[in-house]
Amino acid sequence: MTGRDLTTIERMICGAFAGLVAQTVTYPIEMTRRRMQTLGVVAGNDTAFGNLEAAGTSMSAQQSAAQPLQQKPPTLMCTIRTLYQTQGVRGFFKGVSMNWMKGPIAFSISFTTYDSVQSWFMSEQELRQRLPLRKRLTLAPSPTPTTPNIEPRTKE
Repeated sequence: MTGRDLTTIERMICGAFAGLVAQTVTYPIEMTRRRMQTLGVVAGNDTAFGNLEAAGTSMSAQQSAAQPLQQKPPTLMCTIRTLYQTQGVRGFFKGVSMNWMKGPIAFSISFTTYDSVQSWFMSEQELRQRLPLRKRLTLAPSPTPTTPNIEPRTKE
């Protein structure tokens, strides 16, 4: 909108903001995936669900330590439902504050690095198209005049 290219700091700020929004929006899905992965790993009192009975299984700690889980893994909807019933909406965002600290930093570096490396591999024509219009006009070669150079009349 301003007719200029973004500075490196502005690119980093845009990347950090994009990372913050992306991490916040996708964190409930990430939390559900993590719960599904850890369900069969922890024996006895499963930390993912509070206890395995809430997830529909009834094995004692000794039985589960002696033999691996032989049941079908829970579905995505079952995991979401159980997580919501046991911990509410806050359960989907448990630990998001640490992601808010590391995510924007990582995203800002990634966005800025990608943008810089991408410009190294672009041709001159692609770079001109990427630049704002004002810069394109100043870099464009001046057109050759097609009309003869006529000087204005002066009074004699």
